[in-house]
Amino acid sequence: MIFQFIITILLNVNNIDEINRLTKEAEIYFKNEEYDKSIINYNILVDSFDIKNEKIFLNLAHSYYLNKDTTKALENYTYATITDNYNVKSIALQQIGNISNNRDKLEEALEFYKESIISDNTNIDSKFNYELVKKKIQKQKQNEKQDKKDSKKQNKKDNKQENSDNKKNEDEGKKDQQENQQKNDSKDNSNKQKNNNSTENESLEEKLQKINMTKKKAEMILNALSNNEFQYIQQLKRKPNKKKDNNKPDW
Repeated sequence: MIFQFIITILLNVNNIDEINRLTKEAEIYFKNEEYDKSIINYNILVDSFDIKNEKIFLNLAHSYYLNKDTTKALENYTYATITDNYNVKSIALQQIGNISNNRDKLEEALEFYKESIISDNTNIDSKFNYELVKKKIQKQKQNEKQDKKDSKKQNKKDNKQENSDNKKNEDEGKKDQQENQQKNDSKDNSNKQKNNNSTENESLEEKLQKINMTKKKAEMILNALSNNEFQYIQQLKRKPNKKKDNNKPDW
């Protein structure tokens, strides 16, 4: 029984020595920016020696964060917040806020900075970051508001330009239509003039052919008309110029 107790003490002493060695080495690696090695040592402490306190989780999270592994860093910062040590908790919440800020999750980052300040009101970094992100959110909202205003103004300008272009196209269409109508009218007049000229230039034979009359028959009609006209003129010459006296008999 005594022997087992002695063995247990020796094992515990050895474990304590190993824990101290790993912890010191991890701290040295961290200071020398050898984050891969510090991560290995801290994970041995957590997994092999079941050292799961907020400071180990915080240091392990810092190592992951500086080694550009934000997923693992976020996981261990979250573990570090589960503690009654408000200083460690405030730092862990601050770092989670930094990760959210870097991911452009501004509203989320603001909440983590707020919780960090509540946990430790002396955390100057969290207070500074809180105000910085708050101003960033306000500026973002102002830019969005201005963008909407500019977009509305641009849409109004585009609609005005579109209406102007439509009016211009409509006027040009009417002008083209009028020009085409004038060309068609001019063409019709030209065709009519050609037809008239063609009709005037027709020979006597062509005109007679259209009415189915021979040239000889036409000449006979003209001669007859000429004789009738001559006889009519002779009759006019024979008529007396005196007015008829109604008081005298016709004979």
